[in-house]
Amino acid sequence: MAILHKLEVLRYIYPNEAELDLILEKLLETALNQHHLRLERYDRDLHQFEKRFGIDSPTFHQRFESGKMGDAMDFFEWAGLYELRQDVLKKIQHLESVL
Repeated sequence: MAILHKLEVLRYIYPNEAELDLILEKLLETALNQHHLRLERYDRDLHQFEKRFGIDSPTFHQRFESGKMGDAMDFFEWAGLYELRQDVLKKIQHLESVL
């Protein structure tokens, strides 16, 4: 079922806009909570890399992107994890902006 159709069904079932808004808000809160859990997991994993290599993640990522860190597999994993964290932060900001 297409997403827009599902939204139309919800609108039909909950014609009162306040009720529909409450349901959508609960869904957005659930998504926000899930993203906060991901952020915690990413932060924990990033901290392990920072501790191991003695450098914070933003500095590492800048150096990695400029080619100054080499091409060890750990560095690719660290960079990918850092980018996932940045993406989750953006999503959290979007979610928080509507709640």
